[in-house]
Amino acid sequence: MTGRRARASARRATAALVVGVIVGVVLASGGAAAALWTANATLTEQVRTGAVALSAGTVDGLQADYAGSTRSLTAPWTVTNSGTVQATYSTGGVLSSGSSTELARSIALVAWPVPAASDCIASATVGSGRVEGTWAAVPNMTGTLASKASVTWCLRTSIATSSPTGRVNPTLTVSLAAGSWTATPLDRRIVQNNTIAPAQTAVCRPDGEAYAWLDFDPSSRATATRYASYVGSTRVSTSEQTGDYPHFAFTRDTLPKDPFGDGPITVDIRVVVDGQPTDLMAVGTLRVVYDQYGTRNIQCP
Repeated sequence: MTGRRARASARRATAALVVGVIVGVVLASGGAAAALWTANATLTEQVRTGAVALSAGTVDGLQADYAGSTRSLTAPWTVTNSGTVQATYSTGGVLSSGSSTELARSIALVAWPVPAASDCIASATVGSGRVEGTWAAVPNMTGTLASKASVTWCLRTSIATSSPTGRVNPTLTVSLAAGSWTATPLDRRIVQNNTIAPAQTAVCRPDGEAYAWLDFDPSSRATATRYASYVGSTRVSTSEQTGDYPHFAFTRDTLPKDPFGDGPITVDIRVVVDGQPTDLMAVGTLRVVYDQYGTRNIQCP
């Protein structure tokens, strides 16, 4: 009996050892699995955060007022995919409170991609890939960027001669996404003021069959203010007037066929400072007519 008890005791000890080993293996395996799951979750979150990242430059050139002869503003905007995967960028825009809706609707906005920010200057010609709208309906700029790649758009805003005075506070937003991954959108806030009063309509007054006058109201400016007439950027004549005599006469000699043509002619009456044109004061229209003898004359529409 003593030998059998000894053998039974040995078997129980062996069984206990085996069970202990199995439990230890199970616990060790479970702990390793839990640690691996936790590491994978952390790694996935890091990849999700780091894969899509966005940076964007300023649009400081649009932070200015329309005044004097400044009726258009131009500025580059650079967007960079600073993440680790290819992603698609997209822009949008809204008006902030306090903006003049009427002014926003009258400010034209055009944007086109350029090779570099240095190519976006006031004299630059609008290029291919252009998108157009207004501050009240901002056009969308979109495209795809490889990791670490950038794109620069040239933005140009322009007021119309009929634009009211006031302020607009638009906000441009750019976002970046790769599938369901998205970067935090970036905002660029802009303030523009228009201090240029809308141009008045010059009144056309015929004088016989040979020529016509354009009259304008100078009462919003000092009487000593000087004015000259232009067709586009071409000065019509050397004649200047002040608020004491707000009238310009136009004949076939002051508006010859070359370079002014034979169609309706739009004339700008501008404020002149030191001989240089500045603010647009009034806009009038004249027309060319030929009499029965083929003589070219200037008349009212």
